[in-house]
Amino acid sequence: MDIRLLLFDLGGVLYNIEHARTRNALKNVSLNSECNIGFSLEVADPIFSQYDAGKITTNEFVNALQHDYALESSDEDVLHAWNAMLLGLYPDSLSLISSLQDSISLALLSNINPCHHQYIADECSLLFSKFHYKFLSYELGMKKPDPEIFRFVLDYTGLEPETILFLDDTPKNCEIAQSLGMHVRLIDPLARDWVQDITSQFV
Repeated sequence: MDIRLLLFDLGGVLYNIEHARTRNALKNVSLNSECNIGFSLEVADPIFSQYDAGKITTNEFVNALQHDYALESSDEDVLHAWNAMLLGLYPDSLSLISSLQDSISLALLSNINPCHHQYIADECSLLFSKFHYKFLSYELGMKKPDPEIFRFVLDYTGLEPETILFLDDTPKNCEIAQSLGMHVRLIDPLARDWVQDITSQFV
């Protein structure tokens, strides 16, 4: 493989997240004891995708959650529940990206929304500064696994898909990237063995 760009997902790859924490936090402030909040790695209710894709504002997102899930809480409490999934950078993430930055081009492609981006901005500022390209879904108005966001990366970087290795923890995202000709590695958020593999291959 003639890889010229490593394209990293953020959550589940470089940043530790746990969807269940947010799902449970929202259920805890719902008036409906049978409330079924569709929010997981693989499947999410449309409202979450709309927010990640920058189609609605934070205020609209909070109002929709309060209405759809009968949340009896302030806007601040809803956002606190929404951020509950954010657990912090994996301990090896910064050292990994730092070790790679002078050896190969690095890009970040993340499905992320304004609230989460603001919440992690300070913690991730040094990490983000190491990337040569940063593609955030809410800024682009589209999100993975939409093929268009991958095509945007290809157009913006000017690279052929076969020169890109995409690392993501969602099978569907990897499937779409691979269908466009990219090399992919599906990451298990609970395992970090891939870090040494990538380091030994590209440093």
